[in-house]
This record gives sequence, C-alpha cells and structure tokens, in this order.
Amino acid sequence: MTPDSFRRLRRSRRSGVGKEIGGAIYVQRQYQHLLGPAVVAAAARLPPGFDYTVVKVHRRTGVVSFIHSLDFDTAPERTVGDICTVRPDGTLQRRRSPADPYLYHHKWLFVADDYPGFDVEESKARSQAWLSLPNVDRARIGRRSYWTQFVLPRIPRADP
Repeated sequence: MTPDSFRRLRRSRRSGVGKEIGGAIYVQRQYQHLLGPAVVAAAARLPPGFDYTVVKVHRRTGVVSFIHSLDFDTAPERTVGDICTVRPDGTLQRRRSPADPYLYHHKWLFVADDYPGFDVEESKARSQAWLSLPNVDRARIGRRSYWTQFVLPRIPRADP
C-alpha cells in the first residue's frame, strides 16, 4: 500500500456520506435517510427489537442489509455483528456473526465529518497508517483473526 491508497478513499459521491464497495453503499444508521425510501420500507420489516448500526444497500439488486455493530463508535475497525437482510420482495433473512467475525475498515467513510460518535480525523489517520504498511493481504483483512495477527501489531501507535 502507498499513501496514494489513502488519497483514493472517498465518501460516496451520490450521498456525500458512505463507503461504496462491491456495488453497495454502507452508511451509519444516522445517515440512512440519504439512501432513499426503500430503506425506510425495508426497516419496517425488521423483527421487533433488532438493533442495527450500519445500513448497506446493494444498488443493483435493491437488497437492504441492517447490520449490528456493537463497537462502531469505540473500535478503530468495528466488528460486523448479526445482519438482517430485506429483499425488494419483502423477504427477510437473518444471519448471525461467525466465530471469526468480519471487520469494517475506514469507518470515517460511513459518516460525515461532524459525526459525534468518534473522532473522524483520528479515524482518517488510522486508515492512512495501516494503508502505508507493506505486505498487507487485502483479500484477508476483513477477518478479525488475520487483522489481529498480521496487521494490527504493525500499525504505529499514536502518541498519548
């Protein structure tokens, strides 16, 4: 990775907030209104009491996923928890987080610069720090086990 990798990171141009990857956009729940009325309709189909932090909309299929992330505001790379997915026909699928959970990186992309839940500038610096590390297998960084064993120990710590 190079510093250019960080410069290429951008929030969604369509909504001004959100991480776009793989034909989908991810936003923190506070920004779900930017994704359109289909998200509101899908949210109405969620099971009672399902708590979610992140909303993902797959642009091509219209599938909306509501993702629980208990540590969204507190962890630099937050954990993907249980997911409820709502298809355009209204069918619902619920998936539990696996034993080796997935992680989201670049959490600052999911929010606006004035988001109150965490220090957005600190999150940007974190992205820049790990993107500058050599020999990071980007195909594997999404799993907590790889991240904690091979990447996390190499990220320079900020001075207190």
